[in-house]
Amino acid sequence: MRLSRLSARVGPSGTMAADDRLQRLRAAGRDVVSLGAGQLDFETPAPVARAGTEAIAHGITRYTPVAGTLALRRAVRDKFERENGLVFGDDQVIVGAGAKAVVFHALLALVDPDDAVIVPAPAWPSYGSMVTVAGGRTVSAALSAAEGYRLTPAALRGALAAAGGCARGVILNSPHNPTGALMSREAYAAIAPIVREAGLWVISDEIYEHLVYDGTFTSFAALDGMGARTLTVNGVSKAFAMTGWRIGYAGGPAELIQAMEALQSHTSGNPSSISQHAAEAALRLCVAGDAEMAAERRRFQDALVARRDLACRILGGIPGVTLVRPAGAFYVFADVSRHFGRTLAGRRVAGSADLADLLMEQAGVAVVPGQVFGDDRGVRVSFAASPGELTVALDRLAQALA
Repeated sequence: MRLSRLSARVGPSGTMAADDRLQRLRAAGRDVVSLGAGQLDFETPAPVARAGTEAIAHGITRYTPVAGTLALRRAVRDKFERENGLVFGDDQVIVGAGAKAVVFHALLALVDPDDAVIVPAPAWPSYGSMVTVAGGRTVSAALSAAEGYRLTPAALRGALAAAGGCARGVILNSPHNPTGALMSREAYAAIAPIVREAGLWVISDEIYEHLVYDGTFTSFAALDGMGARTLTVNGVSKAFAMTGWRIGYAGGPAELIQAMEALQSHTSGNPSSISQHAAEAALRLCVAGDAEMAAERRRFQDALVARRDLACRILGGIPGVTLVRPAGAFYVFADVSRHFGRTLAGRRVAGSADLADLLMEQAGVAVVPGQVFGDDRGVRVSFAASPGELTVALDRLAQALA
């Protein structure tokens, strides 16, 4: 069978490939602790889960409008206005089958063949693949540990120069995957004039908004003059431990939302009616100050702060490993490049992929190599695992590198 040239250019997600290998090893009876997962080990909050089962019981199992139910879109509008200072109309909000689907349809609506899209790197690997599928090309803006992995004006101008006048847009992600970096209002204000001067559209991926431990979260679209050129993307996956429910949403210019809706009507269609009902409950319960929901979210936050501190303490104590303390999300991007060139367990480590492979096979620890994110110096370590699993895995990692 002859496959398309596009399928040859776009391989599987690097993060999902690592998880697939983990599952195969576990199925074979191997003891492997995962620090690669991009999901919390918490259950979906009970009030939200109840809303899902109620949807089934009440027959809310039919097609909905492609862009999502009006009730959920209005809950999204209320969330954006209340928490982010962003005011949208009904025609400026869309719901999709996960934030990934929302970003993908946005890129399909915005990118023409050979358009350059700037992606700060290291970056979530699906951004680049989705740009490729849309017919564009990715130009990296290098993030450095010295700058706390925050996008600087110099890095953005460098990427614009590398794009050779073909840059059409930029994808922002704060809190950041894989580094946990948080862009402050001041950091965003420093790059906003460059975005304006270059005439760039912006996709601001804010999926980790509610997982912030140090500093204050800022939506890029809330800056003066940025709303008209920005699509703000979010979802319930991370904030409410609802990865499997597959609900993402976005707010932005009506013309863009309309184009995304048209594209979505031919791909996934409407997201799950049951999941939409649960997502509406999650957003509405937060607005209403529901005591049970508030307690669940405080538990999430307190647990993740403790896990972040545990991960940084153990990783920071390993010789040859350096890191920037993450301000948000649930990842540490640990620079392990000083171990490249070493022979560990009889194998020479040439880069992050070799090290991640060795850790999984020999130490029983799964991490994601930095190569997947466009920065081979590090590995992404998730602290979304339970404290017990986290301690066991990090101790194994430390012993392996010793």
